[in-house]
Amino acid sequence: MFNTSVMFEEETLPSIDVSPEFSTPSFGFDGVDIPAWLMVLVLLAVVAIIVAPIVIYSILQTKRTGEKFAFTTKDLVYGAVCLAMSYVLSFIGISLNLGGTITFASILPVTVYCYYFGFRKGAIICTAFMLLQLTQGPYIVSPWSMLLDYVIPYFSLSLAGAFAYNPAKHKTATGSKRFALLSHYGYYIGLTIYIIIRYTSHILSGIIFWDLWYGPAPIGYVVGFSFGYNSFCLIDWAIAVAASLALLSSKTFDKLMVDVSAANRRAPAASDANEQSADGSVASETDGLAHSDSGAEDHK
Repeated sequence: MFNTSVMFEEETLPSIDVSPEFSTPSFGFDGVDIPAWLMVLVLLAVVAIIVAPIVIYSILQTKRTGEKFAFTTKDLVYGAVCLAMSYVLSFIGISLNLGGTITFASILPVTVYCYYFGFRKGAIICTAFMLLQLTQGPYIVSPWSMLLDYVIPYFSLSLAGAFAYNPAKHKTATGSKRFALLSHYGYYIGLTIYIIIRYTSHILSGIIFWDLWYGPAPIGYVVGFSFGYNSFCLIDWAIAVAASLALLSSKTFDKLMVDVSAANRRAPAASDANEQSADGSVASETDGLAHSDSGAEDHK
């Protein structure tokens, strides 16, 4: 794909430039170079691929433990609020001349939702967020570039819920007077996995589609430039991590989310009151991938 023997002038190579002013991404599909029907078809296929494992996992989990997965009205309301906040924040940032924006913690609301409500519910919200991102002046030259630049990076945000909030660990941390932030280490593990996937995906996109955007160049320059340019997402991630440290260490926010999480876990138990076992216990709902949360926990 790359012809390293082709001579090129240094001034024709792209350069990284950061706009000195705030900018907002344009709304529309002017940068999409593939037919509309193909884009819709790919999106439907992607959504199906995302939904299928979640449905299968939920069915197997229900058969194995009797735990039921439910996306309640309260889950939807909190998810919609977090989704709206992330979408609005994604319109505000510092734009680079060749695409990409360094936002001010736009991923924070949806990742916090994923962390407290679990991977499966978070995957639904992140899928919606990914679809919304495709309305912000996307630059798509093929279905593969759409997958690498939009679908994979934004859906991987749901991994913040892979190690979801654990009431028992939180209670242990706060009960022993340790710093409560230590109980949220799963959130930062998920964020770390997310940025590795996103950064890798952007780098691959830059290498694979370089010829379509800029023309022939030595492979070494292409790889190096893709690594350097796409590091903007590392800055975006670092800002979100810094903001999350302040947020999750706040006693007010911590108490709010503890109460919300406790109420969210009591709701399924109340709705399944008629399905108690012989000893009177009620199965709780499991939202995360890394552990099962007890519905009987009371965090007052």
